[in-house]
Order: sequence, then structure tokens, then C-alpha cells
Amino acid sequence: METGTRVTPAEKQARLARLYDDEILPAYAARFASMILRAVDLRPAARVVEVGCATGHLTQALARRLDLGGHLTALDEAPAFVAEARAKIEADTTAHAPVALLARPGVPGSLPVDDDGADLVVSNLVIANAVDPRAAVHEAARVLAPGGQLVVSAALRGTWTEFYDLFRDVLREGGKDANLAALDRHLGALPDGAAVAGWLEGAGLAKIAITVERWEILFKSAREFFFAPLIELGPLTGWKELSGRGEEMQDVFFFTKEAIDTYFKGRAFAITVVGAIVKGWKQ
Repeated sequence: METGTRVTPAEKQARLARLYDDEILPAYAARFASMILRAVDLRPAARVVEVGCATGHLTQALARRLDLGGHLTALDEAPAFVAEARAKIEADTTAHAPVALLARPGVPGSLPVDDDGADLVVSNLVIANAVDPRAAVHEAARVLAPGGQLVVSAALRGTWTEFYDLFRDVLREGGKDANLAALDRHLGALPDGAAVAGWLEGAGLAKIAITVERWEILFKSAREFFFAPLIELGPLTGWKELSGRGEEMQDVFFFTKEAIDTYFKGRAFAITVVGAIVKGWKQ
């Protein structure tokens, strides 16, 4: 595995957009999107804002629930994602509501939407993965009209736990105390359900409700795991930073790969995802 390869953010987003629907959506993002669709209270004439539309899977589903009296504004920071989403919407003859697809820098921390401009704001993983999710929730709450609803999905602490357990063992056996301490800080900063609910409470939203589901993603081997776009273009960069630099990082990942293939020899490497939907209303 080439753990030292560097790509620019634009290159990463362009590759992610090309691979998203086939490699990331089915086992991961679509499961969260389905949870959102079950959770939302959506009137056909609602004004909806989607924060982080990716390639438009959720956008398309929301547009199909709206009628000509409704409106959907779908935002993403990555132009490559917005282009993919626009192609979906333009080809969909069953989506009747007007849809505005906008690529805007600063999403989700800054939204080009007026105060009280939305009846519903949804975000599939993007607000939860923001540098400052609390600030992003405050911004989403700003654009909600009184009585409007915010629905946010998030991967909670406990996601990727099988990897973290083996990664920790490798760091401990290698005597890498500083890396272990960094891993503990990283895991401690991952949100649980109460933390995500607290983001909405802190933004002044009421009637907070949370739904949690668990599922597994199966990988045939450690190689398939590390080279899966979901991992390579997702959490892998952060994991590299926890493991050190140069040859030290290469060694950590080599031994982690060996540990995965040893412990899961003859069976799939099953990774847990802990998914949550948190919703609240603006008073």
C-alpha cells in the first residue's frame, strides 16, 4: 500500500465524484440517506435545503417528494459533486419541484440562504464531518424558519472499531506510546449520540430525537479494505497521521495489514458502522 502518496483536495474530490455512486454510496452513504428519508417530515410544498449533496442521491429522492409548489436548494463545496448531481436531476422526469444545485466554498459553515429561508434542512454526513460541526449546525439553524426541521446524519463513535482495535495492538506492541496517546485523543473526540444531539440543542433547536442503527461492511482482505475508495478517500488520511511518518508509518500499516489478514484468515473482515439520525425543530 502506498501510504505516502499525496493528492490535492481538488484531485481527491474529482476522484471521489467518479467513484462515489459505485464504491461509496451502496454500503455507506445510501444507508444514512435512507435513515434521513424515514426521519423527515416533508410537505410537498416545502422549501428544502440540502447541505452537502454529494452526487445527488438524496437530492433526487427529496425532489421526488416535492411538488411544483416546493423548492430544493442543494449545496456542496465540490464542483465535481454538483456536476454529477445536476446530471441526475436533469435526467429525472419524476422530480417536479424546482431544484437549484450550487457549488459554494465554505459549505457547510456558510450557506448562501437567507434567514428563515427553509422549512427543512438536511445534511447527510457533511455537517457531522465539518471542522466545526457546532458552528455548521448553528448556520443550518439560522436558515430555518420557525417550525422548521433540521435532520443530520452522523457516523458515531464505534464506527471502524475492528480496525482501531488491531491498529491499537500494533502501536502497543511497537512501543509507540506517543502514537497511542494520539489515537486515544482521536477516539475520544469522535461523537456519540449525546454529542450530536448537543450540537442541535446548542443551536436552540427543540424536541431533539435520535435514531441509531448498526450495520457491517465486509472486505475480503486487508488489501481490499485499505484500497477501498470508502477508506482510501475517507478516514485513511487521518489514520496515517496517527501512525507517524515515513518508514515508521509504512511499518505500522504493514503490521496492521498483517494483523487483519491473520485474525480474519478465511473469513471476511467485517467493519462496524454506527449510524445516527438526529433531528430537531426551530421554535
